[in-house]
Amino acid sequence: MHHVKLFFQEIGVLGFWGRLLGWSRIKQLLVDAHTEWQLLLENRDQHQHQLEICKRELSQTQMLFQSSERRVNDLQRDKEVIDVQMNELREKLRERDKEIVELKKTQEVRYQEHQQSMQTLQEFKQEVMDERRREREEKQAQALAHLERQRETWHRHETATSERIKSICQKHTIQYLDTVPFKGDPDNTVLICDEYIVFDAKSPAGDDLTNFPIYLKGQAEKAIKYSKQENVKKDVFFVVPSNTIEHLEQFVYPHADHTVYIIAADAIEPVLLSLQKIEEYEFAEELTPDQRANICRVIGRFAHLAKRRIQVDNFFATQTIELAYACEHYLPEDILEQVKAYERAEKLNPPMEKRTKNIPVADIEKETAKVQREAEGRGVIIDPKGLSDNLGGLPLHKE
Repeated sequence: MHHVKLFFQEIGVLGFWGRLLGWSRIKQLLVDAHTEWQLLLENRDQHQHQLEICKRELSQTQMLFQSSERRVNDLQRDKEVIDVQMNELREKLRERDKEIVELKKTQEVRYQEHQQSMQTLQEFKQEVMDERRREREEKQAQALAHLERQRETWHRHETATSERIKSICQKHTIQYLDTVPFKGDPDNTVLICDEYIVFDAKSPAGDDLTNFPIYLKGQAEKAIKYSKQENVKKDVFFVVPSNTIEHLEQFVYPHADHTVYIIAADAIEPVLLSLQKIEEYEFAEELTPDQRANICRVIGRFAHLAKRRIQVDNFFATQTIELAYACEHYLPEDILEQVKAYERAEKLNPPMEKRTKNIPVADIEKETAKVQREAEGRGVIIDPKGLSDNLGGLPLHKE
């Protein structure tokens, strides 16, 4: 622009300066002005081009601004929605915090209750375990006590057998010998019809009864030391405890010179009475075949009755024990305590045996008939014949 102004100024004074400078100078100025003009035009075109670019950028910027403005508006609306949601979430969070606090309190209470329940359960479990342990100990103690009583019974079997035989001999006026005139030392000896009859008491040495039959077999062979003596009866009787009968299979051991009979303690009296029956005859050779058969029949019936009585008593004893165990295990605790109280208060007194008092068979028949009438009056069926037939059908000996 400065050159243009100079150009016009120079043209205005051209007439003045033309004469001074000459036309060459004017021509040079015009060339410079034209060049300057071209530069100005080029600058103008560049500026216009830049202007167009700026306009396009401005338009794009305006469009971006409008888009950004719309986005800002949208974001503003979203922000308002989010603010509302945030407020709702804050409210819900406060409610959840309250619920969490309440749940923590409830959980603490439940935890305490659970701990108490667990402690109670542990105490109950320990109590049950202690109770089971006590029951096992009581059962073991009962079993040991029973075994100890059994051992004591077996240990006292010899003394008890001697006392029983003495009592029976005194009751039925049978001669009992404390000392024998023959070689040997039997446990018990009675004199019937001028014959010495040996009753030896035999009992198990230990708890295991499997070897008891072998022991009896060996002792039966050694019993010949009695039978080979003069005036000693060839029949020797071994008296064993009643609770060992069920473990025996053989009750008679026949040998060439003697025979050994295994009898229970309860069968002593019937056997002695059967042997005493022979004493009614002065000489055994005077007996008729019928009399001998009758004597053998009576002795056989006594032996069978004693064994069958042992079999039946053992059955009822087993059932009674099972019933007693069932009462202890299946009755409620309160009822069981009352039952035990009544049991401790109860007292059973069986009739006492008096040696000087005779027991007539007629009195026993009267008492039996009375009991039978009372049972029938209470609706219990008493059928002696049917009972005898059914009981007789049960096996007593092993084939």
